[in-house]
Amino acid sequence: MARKRDESSWYAEPKPPEVCVLCGREAPNLTDHHLVPKSQGRRQGVKLGDIPTVKMCPACQGYLSKTFSNSELANELNTVEAILAREEVQKFIKWVQKQPMTKGVRVH
Repeated sequence: MARKRDESSWYAEPKPPEVCVLCGREAPNLTDHHLVPKSQGRRQGVKLGDIPTVKMCPACQGYLSKTFSNSELANELNTVEAILAREEVQKFIKWVQKQPMTKGVRVH
């Protein structure tokens, strides 16, 4: 007669889906967005592991990197609140929230 296995070890607890800090969409793979770009942080003498990060979807991450320079991101937009306060970011978020996660959003 076969032994019974503990079923709890067969199934891993499902992880709650991660949510983008800007647009609020659930995404299967979020990226770590450094609130101070790595190049700027190194110039200021901050260790890479000490730079704060937040989870963002690829669309929001791409939008920020294409729209703003590293110095703007480091000096003016180094908090989520500061990023969300910008009018152009609000317009992008309003648009991207209507896009399905399966659609590859290209930012120009």
